[in-house]
Amino acid sequence: MPDTKQSIIMGALVTGILSTSYLGFINFVCCLGVIAGALVAVWHYTDTNEITIASGKGATLGVSAALGGLVIATVLNLILVSVGINHETAMQEWMINNMGDSLPPEQLEQMERDMEAGQSIGQRMMGLGIGAVVYTIFGAIGGAIGAKMFKKGGDEPTDADVIDQL
Repeated sequence: MPDTKQSIIMGALVTGILSTSYLGFINFVCCLGVIAGALVAVWHYTDTNEITIASGKGATLGVSAALGGLVIATVLNLILVSVGINHETAMQEWMINNMGDSLPPEQLEQMERDMEAGQSIGQRMMGLGIGAVVYTIFGAIGGAIGAKMFKKGGDEPTDADVIDQL
């Protein structure tokens, strides 16, 4: 079985960049950045090795790329926040400006207080955990779709072929 590291790194970079700062808003559309990274990982793997892979292998590549991308995005976001680029504040301000009329006054006040206070370490860790679950799900979906889209070398492997490779 050909090595997957390079393909996973490529997919993780795409996911990480598309999940960083203001580009992260693309993930509001069904985690599109995560799916794109998974697709890139599968495309690169199948194109480089000129093979067709099973959906399960595609899903595995997609999950690996998605979780790698989450790590990259987290590091990049921390760097950007340290230099004064805070996309979280922009997102909260957008929500208040565009949804403020439909929210009860108490909820609007709570959002404004939360914006001023910032997030605690516990809240950030919880967000990272939730992000890991969401990225895993959408990375697997993107990888499985990619395995069906990017067929390169013959027929799709059967279950017997996959068992033989183990």
